Amino acid sequence: MKALYVIEQGGLDKLIWGELETPAIKADEVLVRVKACAMNRRDVFGREGSHGMRAQGAYILGLDLAGDVEAVGAAVTRFKPGDRVLGVAIGGSHAELAKANQGDLQPIPDGMSYAEAAAIPTVYTTAWHMLVCRAGLKPGDDVLVMAGGSGVGTAAIQIAKALSARVITTAGSDDKVAKAKALGADEGINYNTEDFAERVKQLTGGEGVDIVFEHIGVSVWEKCFASLKRGGRFIPCGVTTGHKVQLHLGRLMTRDLSIMGTMMNPREDLAPVMKLISRGVFRPVIHATFPISKAAEAHKVMEEGNFFGKIVLTI
Repeated sequence: MKALYVIEQGGLDKLIWGELETPAIKADEVLVRVKACAMNRRDVFGREGSHGMRAQGAYILGLDLAGDVEAVGAAVTRFKPGDRVLGVAIGGSHAELAKANQGDLQPIPDGMSYAEAAAIPTVYTTAWHMLVCRAGLKPGDDVLVMAGGSGVGTAAIQIAKALSARVITTAGSDDKVAKAKALGADEGINYNTEDFAERVKQLTGGEGVDIVFEHIGVSVWEKCFASLKRGGRFIPCGVTTGHKVQLHLGRLMTRDLSIMGTMMNPREDLAPVMKLISRGVFRPVIHATFPISKAAEAHKVMEEGNFFGKIVLTI
């Protein structure tokens, strides 16, 4: 099979679209012929070798996949060859064939394209787990969604609105702010022209928000922390601009704040997400699709940050 991988991590020139062995599946695993696969920021980190992403040997990029079941292991009961599925891969999804545990896959709804399906798994399970399972989002909560134009940001806006929260979001341009509001955000802040922490205080009568949904890292930490109301919950899922921050323990204690770590959990969260997507409550947002032969162009778009929603590769 062909796959998109790196052996030596570094720049765009390190990407290889070449032949590798087809992955062998275990009893509870499914082999999928991939039709589309989404990009995430971790794919840039994996290619670069940054943010702790170190690879040995051929490292296949990608998590999200959508395609047709090619083969199933002896213990698989939920799927059969020919079924259309989406989910999270084991060992890389940017390939003609990829494997996944049957518990990490869901059927693709009728009428949904492979590209749309590939744009769902990582960002929607992450946002659902953060807001619903960890932060305990309640109707009426004020939620600050950082970088609302990102894939996970667009998912978070839709989930929070569907659960009757008020959504305040940030983005890096007026155009992205407008798109985020069209997607459902109640208020939008261009963080390049406004102090978003000050604006959040204005919008909440000086109190701050109940939940900060954050995935950027060091560069926004202090202002995000300052945007929380008493009893607020801070929940991050990304560290694009760095890992290490300074925490004011006095403010954490005296303001009764919570900081929650999180990881996506497709086995637990993908099924409820897909029920709501099937009912039209959420919709995946795609900025652009690229044939996998032009993966370097897709990486460049993600690096530059000039996109709204997901970047998808087709095979």
